[in-house]
Amino acid sequence: MWVTGGHYQAWADFLERWAAGERLDPAGLPRLVRDDFAADSWARLADRITGALDDRMVAWSRTLSRELTAAPDEFAAARALNHARWALPPIRELAGAPGLTDELRARLTGMVDDAIRSVQRQIDEQVWRMRSSGVPRELVEARLRTVRENPLTAVTRGPHVTGDGWAAADPTATPKRRVILD
Repeated sequence: MWVTGGHYQAWADFLERWAAGERLDPAGLPRLVRDDFAADSWARLADRITGALDDRMVAWSRTLSRELTAAPDEFAAARALNHARWALPPIRELAGAPGLTDELRARLTGMVDDAIRSVQRQIDEQVWRMRSSGVPRELVEARLRTVRENPLTAVTRGPHVTGDGWAAADPTATPKRRVILD
C-alpha cells in the first residue's frame, strides 16, 4: 500500500496541473510498469494521460484558430503559426515521456502527431477554399506561401528550436560588405 498514492498519484497530480497549462517537465515522473497496476487502474491512468493531452491539444487548436482568423496580414498569420509551433513541443514531450511504457509512448506520440498533421491539412484546405470563395488570387497565394513556409508539422520531424536563433547574433558587429563589380 502506498501512503503517497504511488506512481499513479504522482502522474495524476502532474497531469492535472499540466492539462491546466502549467509548464512542467515530464522527465521527472516515475517510470510506469504495466504489471504494477491492476487492469482497471492502468486503463484509468492511460485515459488520464490521453485526456490531458487532448485538453492541451484542444486549447492549442482553439488559440491557433482564433489567431489565424484575426490575422490582418501575412506577418500576423506567420506569427500565429510560429507561436502555435512553439506550443507543441511540451505536448509532444508528455506523449514521449521517458516514464511511459514503450507501447504507450508510441501510441500517444502517434496520436499527437496525427492531430498535428490533421490541423495542418485543415489549414491547407481552408486556404484552397479561399480561392473558390472569391478571395483575390494574390491574397490566396500569399496565404498559401505563409502556410507552406511555417508548417506546424515541422515539430513532428525532430526537436523544435523555439526562437533562440538570434541569440548567437552579435548586434554590435560590423556587417561585412560584398562589392560586386561589373
